[in-house]
Amino acid sequence: PVAITYYASQGGAAKVVSLAWRLLYILIPSTLVMFVVFFFNIEKEYRHTFYSTERGKDLTIKQFRESSEDATKANYSFQTSKHHWMSIEEDVRSWVKLNWNRWEEEKQKWLDENMRAKIPLEWIPTNKTKNK
Repeated sequence: PVAITYYASQGGAAKVVSLAWRLLYILIPSTLVMFVVFFFNIEKEYRHTFYSTERGKDLTIKQFRESSEDATKANYSFQTSKHHWMSIEEDVRSWVKLNWNRWEEEKQKWLDENMRAKIPLEWIPTNKTKNK
């Protein structure tokens, strides 16, 4: 509505303004109706999976701490914003230092060049690997 009003006040074409208002009056209510219909068609036991009050940062920390798989931990630490895991940075750093040699030996599939580039160099324990 603000953009339409601004466009109209700047001398925008009356046809365009009229069309924009009509679309607005059609699209917003129809989207709301479709969302309500969708929500009521979801089986009740699955409705909770469509919304959450948990912040992304809290989910990242929880998934890192609760996961037993390295690939999942890496995904929730290095594939998300650093701001999500800054509060557990020492945990992430010690996890990397503790497991780096094993990952190198086992040639973990998830530890590709993209993932390696996201790990801070000072966390990598060996000079040989830092140079890669």
